[in-house]
Amino acid sequence: MAPTPFTLSSTTRSWPSAQVTTVRLTGHVDAETWPRLAACLEQALAISAGPYVAVELGAGAELSDAAARRLIRLVLDGAGNTPRLVLTGGWSSAEETAPGPERTPAGAGSQSEAEVHDLRASLRTRPLIAQAQGILQERYGLRDAETAFDLLRDSSQQHNVKLRTLASVFLSAPRPADGPQWFPGRTRAPAPELNFAPWLRRSRVPRSAFAEAVLSTALRCVRSSRGLLHVADPLIGPQLEAHQGIPDALLDHLTRGPDGAGRGPATDAMREGRRGALTDGLADARLTEETRQALRAAGIGHAWYAPLRSASGESSGVITLYGPPPGPAPTETEWKALDLVVAQAGEWLDWHRRTVMLDALEQLHAQGRALAGKGRG
Repeated sequence: MAPTPFTLSSTTRSWPSAQVTTVRLTGHVDAETWPRLAACLEQALAISAGPYVAVELGAGAELSDAAARRLIRLVLDGAGNTPRLVLTGGWSSAEETAPGPERTPAGAGSQSEAEVHDLRASLRTRPLIAQAQGILQERYGLRDAETAFDLLRDSSQQHNVKLRTLASVFLSAPRPADGPQWFPGRTRAPAPELNFAPWLRRSRVPRSAFAEAVLSTALRCVRSSRGLLHVADPLIGPQLEAHQGIPDALLDHLTRGPDGAGRGPATDAMREGRRGALTDGLADARLTEETRQALRAAGIGHAWYAPLRSASGESSGVITLYGPPPGPAPTETEWKALDLVVAQAGEWLDWHRRTVMLDALEQLHAQGRALAGKGRG
């Protein structure tokens, strides 16, 4: 029998005041090994003395699509239970590395790849939301995790921000001092102008709609039809905010990071604040061979990277633009047009982080204080 691809342990993690039982996945999980994993998860839930059982997906974890769906379903079905499962880490799909071109049933490829993309997004974001719920519940003495989730949801909807974005900013913010305001004395600046998208209502536009407008304009600047926009997240690094013209298989690969991994030319461009380019057959030591092959399979031979930075030098994100192998590079005039767009985009993202996101945190703080201690005792 093959070695068991998971282990059960008890460890102290970053959830506040909680001893967390951990199931760590280190190998391949498919239909054959799923029953053993399910039994291990049941055991972990039975012995856990804390509010969470963490399922850690290590660097070597590989889940078949069927196993990943079952795992996500367990998390969703048990959202109201104590203890409950939370997921952390990254994983590879066994179908991605299977030999030969036929990896999914005929006609099912696009749907399957979209489901895999959604599953990976859940793995990255659910631990943040669960951790934010736990801190809110403890900080304000809320009666249960559902009340904490309602506060997060209401604030995210009121301020047009994604729930995982709000959770990440909440977790990275300093603890508020005693008092009615989280950030006393701060001033709210007006939204910067967006000359390339005057149709957007500056003070209320969701960040996702803003990102779509930025990417579409950037693509027109350099006469390209394929690109991505990643926004810097304070906890989990660059996060995909908008994409256009990217095949599902390549998109799933690139959502693990702007370069298909944790480090590459896109992340370097964002960190250093300088434009970058890959030509000559995508030859660059910073790209893994897996990423290079995925780009070439999508008909991509050139890549250009434009960082989004504020006037103060804060890094806000990066735009990646793709071109076909024989395509021309952007002209100097096109680069100048792109520079104007990314400069305004960087300023807007910096304003959004300093204004809209802090407004959302202030709402959480005010509502948490209003509910403090109710329903306990």
